[in-house]
Amino acid sequence: MDKTEKKSASKCITESCRNYGITTRPHASNGLWLASLLFMSQAVNVWNRDNHSVTLNYKRSTIVSFGLLLHSILIFISLRSGKCQRPGVKLLYTLFSIGTTSSLLMVCLKDNAIISSVSAILVVVLYDSIYFRLLKQMPKSFTLGEATVVGQGLTIFAYYAFLQLPRVVLDAKPSSDLNVMHLLLQVILLGIGVILALCHLVPFLRHSVVFYLLTTVIATGTAMFPIFGQPTVQVLFKFILSDTDRMLVIALYMTLLIVTSVFVVWQINRQISANTTTRKMFHIIMVLVYLPGLWSQCTLLFLASGLMLGLLLMLEAARIIQLKPLYPSLDMAVRCFIDEKDAGPVALTPIYLLVGCSLPMWLHPMPCDLTDSAGLNLLKLLAGVLSVGIGDTMASVCGYLIGKHKWPGTSKSVEGTLASVVGQAGLVFLLYRLSFIHLNTLRAATAGAAIILNAIVEAKTNQVDNLVLPLVTYIVLGTA
Repeated sequence: MDKTEKKSASKCITESCRNYGITTRPHASNGLWLASLLFMSQAVNVWNRDNHSVTLNYKRSTIVSFGLLLHSILIFISLRSGKCQRPGVKLLYTLFSIGTTSSLLMVCLKDNAIISSVSAILVVVLYDSIYFRLLKQMPKSFTLGEATVVGQGLTIFAYYAFLQLPRVVLDAKPSSDLNVMHLLLQVILLGIGVILALCHLVPFLRHSVVFYLLTTVIATGTAMFPIFGQPTVQVLFKFILSDTDRMLVIALYMTLLIVTSVFVVWQINRQISANTTTRKMFHIIMVLVYLPGLWSQCTLLFLASGLMLGLLLMLEAARIIQLKPLYPSLDMAVRCFIDEKDAGPVALTPIYLLVGCSLPMWLHPMPCDLTDSAGLNLLKLLAGVLSVGIGDTMASVCGYLIGKHKWPGTSKSVEGTLASVVGQAGLVFLLYRLSFIHLNTLRAATAGAAIILNAIVEAKTNQVDNLVLPLVTYIVLGTA
């Protein structure tokens, strides 16, 4: 396909989106290639297992992820043809996605026809609904590709929770701390998801008093939900208070949270919008959170990242519905630190930063070893910290300060890209010299390839860096 044909295809998709009431994020391409990233991230875990077992449910979610990739491709094809919302066409490609996913579950995992069919129907229908709601209800917030990553992620989370949570009620035998915290997070995030979904569907619930009542009721139900026979809140506090080192790391995290809050208040009081260099302060804080966490308190970091995601979602929901008395402060903070890519009604940049650094840990089937460290998986789990915390920060700051030579067709500088490579390579070398990671020739070459690739992608793409770069880096690192 030559450039003229590519432009023609892109123009057809854009026109179809406009006809169907979809407004994608301005000044960005469609980013269709992003649809493959989550599946590829899970696939490298299944087919390159690093000597650890992959659970049956994880394999199911990987096949489901492929089904969602297939469905995304069919959506793009139908958009290209201008027939996306025709009932017959939509039914046809939905049935094809369901049939393919169900067949793969039966053939690859020997699931029976009922389980396979129910799984396929649930995930494809849910994903299709989420995908188009994201694009229509949150205009200018996503490209088509970014919406696939978010939609697929939400669907896979819901499906995995559907597979996991029944054993919480039926099984009285707790497993490892990581598995228990995984289940606890699913309960809490599903509770938050219910709040957000109800507020979206029922406008009356957006009134401040009603919202507080709804949140109190669901929070109480979530806190008392039984996890292996114990209330969620009891399981949470027992985990936090059971280890002295864990409490010290929590104290470190609380200190960083206070520093971040003070920094935000200071920037708001200056009444000046933050520039690129100022915003990267948050990236440095993420590095300070994730490096010690992955090395010494992996399960705690896993838990904290999920809880922080829930908190950010609730705060952004409070801002959108103008919840009193929080709205003025939240809105000032967002306006002060807003990124140029936050063109829609939702401020996604802080959420993407957290998600980007956490995705490698969330996607890995067994991120924490018996010593509660990332261990031999540390380099792979640092994909987000490397690419976003170090690489993107170095590229932005150095490009802003000393960038003179621009890449063709972009505003990104060659100097920034080189700084990204040097910064990431420097961190990897430092960790190697300190014996935190172990490198052989293959792993070193793979790390180098991942660093160079994510630096090039950062320079050339107009998709959201915080969402794309960690996945690209994780996929390459996962091949070693």
